[in-house]
Amino acid sequence: MPIVITSPDDLVTRVGLPLGVSGWHRVSQDEIDHFAAGSGNRAAIHVDPEFARQTPLGTTIAFGIQILAMATMLLSDIWELHNVVNGADYGANRVRYPAAVPAGSRVRLRAAIGGAEPVDDGGVRTTLDLVFELEGGDRPACVAQIVFVYWFVPPERS
Repeated sequence: MPIVITSPDDLVTRVGLPLGVSGWHRVSQDEIDHFAAGSGNRAAIHVDPEFARQTPLGTTIAFGIQILAMATMLLSDIWELHNVVNGADYGANRVRYPAAVPAGSRVRLRAAIGGAEPVDDGGVRTTLDLVFELEGGDRPACVAQIVFVYWFVPPERS
């Protein structure tokens, strides 16, 4: 059951606490191909199964940035944001890709709120600590600290 976030206080009071874990998501070759087409990066290790079979990995792999881009999708398993009138992707403080994600494998997201602080325009700058686990892997696919700013409906209107 996702955690429901309805106010800035809901973010602030959860700093340092785990939010939860998403369901597993299978990363298909079709998704990898779509990401390659959208990014313009057609590197053979991602899109050419014949080439990839000859590499030490033995198969095509997802793009690291593709796994990070799944954060919003996988976060929807973990939380629901209510009363948010706007949100902005503020960037990343740290991103690492410790393990390759072979086509057909599954990843899930483990998330925690690393920080939440008010900003001058009424928003809340929220730092999320993310670990993308690779099913059966001994290392995560991605470890990241990303930052969003959320603006909520003022209390008198909610």
